[in-house]
Amino acid sequence: MDFRGKENEPLLKAEQIQQQQRSKWISTRVKVMIYAMINTIALLIAGSAQTQYIYAYVKHHDAANNSTTNSNNSVSKNVSESCGVNSTSDDKIQAISADWSWYITLAEYGIAIPFIIFIGPMVDRIGRKPVLLWNLSFMTLSFAVKTLTIYLKLNLYYFLVGFAIEGLSGTFSTFSIASCALLADTTSKGKDRTIVMVIYDALIGLGAFISFIGTGYLIEFTGFIYPFAISCGIFFFFTILVAITLDDSLVHHETTSRIQVSVFLGQIFSLYTKVENISRGVSYILIYLLIFFIYNMPSSGSITTIFTLSSPFCWSSEHIGWFSAGSSIVVFVGGTVILKILQICFKNITDELVVILSLLSSVASYILFGLSTNDWMIYESAAVGILKILPIPLIKAILSRAVHPDKQGALFSNIYLLDTVCTIFGSTLFNNIYHHTVKLHKGFVFFVMAGFPFIALVMMIFVTCKTNSAKDPIELDIDNPQIQNSDTPS
Repeated sequence: MDFRGKENEPLLKAEQIQQQQRSKWISTRVKVMIYAMINTIALLIAGSAQTQYIYAYVKHHDAANNSTTNSNNSVSKNVSESCGVNSTSDDKIQAISADWSWYITLAEYGIAIPFIIFIGPMVDRIGRKPVLLWNLSFMTLSFAVKTLTIYLKLNLYYFLVGFAIEGLSGTFSTFSIASCALLADTTSKGKDRTIVMVIYDALIGLGAFISFIGTGYLIEFTGFIYPFAISCGIFFFFTILVAITLDDSLVHHETTSRIQVSVFLGQIFSLYTKVENISRGVSYILIYLLIFFIYNMPSSGSITTIFTLSSPFCWSSEHIGWFSAGSSIVVFVGGTVILKILQICFKNITDELVVILSLLSSVASYILFGLSTNDWMIYESAAVGILKILPIPLIKAILSRAVHPDKQGALFSNIYLLDTVCTIFGSTLFNNIYHHTVKLHKGFVFFVMAGFPFIALVMMIFVTCKTNSAKDPIELDIDNPQIQNSDTPS
C-alpha cells in the first residue's frame, strides 16, 4: 500500500499544481479587471473635467474685463450661463480651446512615444508588475501637478507640465500593455481570450460610467479642483494596492541578459522592417493598419465636449457627465452583451465579421453626430454607435492568439505605440479641422472622422477574405516574425 501511495504521489502533486495554477490565473484575471476599472475611474474623474476646464479658462479670460470674481465655481457657472450670448466670440473660444487640447496631446503623447517603445520588451523581461508601478507612480505625480496648477490659478502652460509628466509614465498605454499581457498570460487561445479582453474593456466602460456622472456634479457644485485632487488621491492609493496585492504572472525573466536598444527596437519594428515577411504576412500588416484607423476615435473626445458646451446645445457639466456616462454604458457594456448574444446565437460567427459590423456602427454614429442640431440627435448617434468600441478588444485578441506567449508585451507595445502615434495624429488633424471649420459647420469634423472607420471597413473586408483563404493555422513570433504554420515541427 505504501508503495502504491508513493507511486501515485507525483500524479497527485501534478494535479494539485495544475489546480493551484488555474486558481492563480483566475485570481490574477479578476485583479487585473478590478485594477482596470479603478484606473479608469482615476483617469476620467479628472479627464472628463480637463476639456471643460480649458474651455472655462479660455472663456473666463476672454471676458476678464467684465468678471468680478475669480473663483473656480464662478468659472464653471459662467460657461453655461453665457452660452450663445455672442456667437462670434463663442466660435473663437471653441477654436482656442481646440488648440489647447491639441497642445496637451502633443505634450503628453509626444513624450510617451519613446517610453512605450521600450516598455513592451521590458514587460517581457522584468515582468508586468514593475511596469505597472512605474506607470502609477508617475500618474500620481502628474495629477498632483495639475491639481496644484488649478488651485494656484496658474497659466495653462503650467497645466502642460502635468501632462508632460504623465507622458513620462507612458500614459494609459503603459498600464494597458502590462494589463493585457497579464490577461494573455492567464487565458488560453481562442474565444476564452476574446471574451476576457472584451469583459476587460466592458469594466473600463463601467469605470467610465461611474467617473463621468460623479465628475459632472463635482464640477457643478465645487469647481474644477476636486476632480483632479480626487484622481491624485486614487492613483496614490492604487499604487500601494498594486504593490501589495499583485503577483506577477511572468515566470521567465530575462534579467541576466544584457539589455540592448537594438534588440528592443527590433522587437517593436520587426513586423514592418522585414520585407520578405510583408507579402506572406499581409493579413497582419493590414490588421495593424486597421488599428491605425480605429485608434483615431479617442481623439474625438475633447472635440465632442467643446461641441456640446457651445450653442445650440449649451450643455452643463451635469448634462455632459450623464451623456458621457450613458455613452460609456452603451458602447462598452451594451456592445459586450451584443457580442455575447451573437456568439450564443451564431456559433460559427468570427471575430472578423463582428469587427465589420462594428465599423459600420461607427461610421453611422459619426455621420449622425455631425448632422446633430438638437439633443435628441446626439442621443441617437450614441445609440447607433453601440458596437463601435468592439473592434479594439477583438483585434487585440486576434493578434494575441497569433503571437508567442513570451512576446505578449512586445505585441501590445506595437498596438499601443500605434495608439499613441494615432492619438497625436488624430488630435492634430481633428482639432485643426475643427478650428478652421467651426464657423462654416461645427459638425464637419465628425464627417472626416467617419472616413477613418470607413477605410478600416474596406481593409477589414480584405483581411477577412485573405484570412479565410489561408489553409493552415498560423503563429507569429515578434522576434522572428515570418508567418509559420503551427503544425510545422520546430
